[in-house]
Amino acid sequence: MTAVSAPARPRDFVDLRDWGAEAALELTQLALQLKRRPLRSRPLEGRSVGLCFMNPSLRTQASFQVAASSLGAHPVTLHFGNGTWNMEWREGAVMDGAASEHLKESVAVLARYCDLLALRAFPAGTVWAEDKAEPWLSAFRRASTVPVVSLESAMGHPCQGLADLMTLQEKAAGAGRKFVLAWAPHIKALPLAVPHSAAQAAVIAGMDLTICRPAGYDLDPEVMSWCRAEAARQGRTVTVTDDQASAFEGAGVVYAKSWGSLESYGTPPPQDGAFRDQWRIGAAKMARTDSAVLMHCLPVRRNLVVDDAVLDSPASVVIDQAENRLHTAKALLLTLLGGRQ
Repeated sequence: MTAVSAPARPRDFVDLRDWGAEAALELTQLALQLKRRPLRSRPLEGRSVGLCFMNPSLRTQASFQVAASSLGAHPVTLHFGNGTWNMEWREGAVMDGAASEHLKESVAVLARYCDLLALRAFPAGTVWAEDKAEPWLSAFRRASTVPVVSLESAMGHPCQGLADLMTLQEKAAGAGRKFVLAWAPHIKALPLAVPHSAAQAAVIAGMDLTICRPAGYDLDPEVMSWCRAEAARQGRTVTVTDDQASAFEGAGVVYAKSWGSLESYGTPPPQDGAFRDQWRIGAAKMARTDSAVLMHCLPVRRNLVVDDAVLDSPASVVIDQAENRLHTAKALLLTLLGGRQ
């Protein structure tokens, strides 16, 4: 395999914005190489990777476990509060409640056992300013003496974003095409992490980004500011609209995703049938595109978010997109642990 030079980067991988477009693209180039020609050696032999989950996981957990094992590292998977002690993160907390252990001790110990630690900590979903501060992830990073990877937090899902970027390079004919991040109905007020990272991936890929959402469902202003700056640097555009007809017209990628409103944070979207029908992704909307591929991070609620006719059509690349979680996890572990060959 041809050597790939290591990108300039911070110690941790918690947000695509921290690494920047060039480093993110280098990671996906390594992932594409690994997909085409998997390593036969085990360059991370003798290393250990700690995977810490506070929330459910399928693709994130499995992809990192398989990636670590295939590279020779030993994955240690922990579910905080389920098989471990309940954890506390607050400074100065009087621990007379359910939490038996503080992250200051648990993470410090895990960092003695493992060469890299990763954390999935969903937002509480009540006050956006508090969730945006990333209390769990921030405390986890402060306590760790080894690299930390975010497996999703309030502000982003960078590992999903990296796989999205790789999928765009494979399936969307690269820069210059129109990427539509299309809001879709749900029964819950979902986090903004995936749409944030998907928007970042689109502009890193050099695509024109259109965010199509109902009024009141804008992404975080800081994320939008970064996306606009990166798009402008590449001579591309960012558009936000509630006009679905114009949004889908000529699109090369439709990324279906539900997320909650910052204006009424934590409140589920309207549940009436007319609103759902208006925003669900169906064949009529896809017919307006320029033979667009359909992306979604999974899991997806069929016939609520996306119709069967679209998910089961040749346009859908959701399984390829999910497979790329594995290859990008390998690239990330090799980069952070210095195991490139």
